[in-house]
Amino acid sequence: MKIKNIQIVLIIITITIIGFACSKSSDTTNTVATTCNPNTSFSQTVLPILNTNCNLSGCHDPNNAAELNNFTVVHDNAAQIKASVVSGRMPKGRSFNATDKAALICWIDNGAKNN
Repeated sequence: MKIKNIQIVLIIITITIIGFACSKSSDTTNTVATTCNPNTSFSQTVLPILNTNCNLSGCHDPNNAAELNNFTVVHDNAAQIKASVVSGRMPKGRSFNATDKAALICWIDNGAKNN
């Protein structure tokens, strides 16, 4: 009886482990190894990301949020942009790929420089 109970417990543990292992997505299509370049360029990296994902018709209500199409607006709203990117509220109705998300956060974390 004890051996059968031990076997049942082991089966339950095995099923639980397999269940947790299978619940993680093994799809790596959006997984990109990224490193933070402290010299990430606003004009060469950040602005093109914003133009592609955020500066679209209907993305920003001009009464509530400025378009993110110039350094001053983006710099002055960097903390709010980072919070919105991290939380997934930005971009509206979409999501950044891992590389773009990391680049935006990296640029902000390194002082949001006009470079």
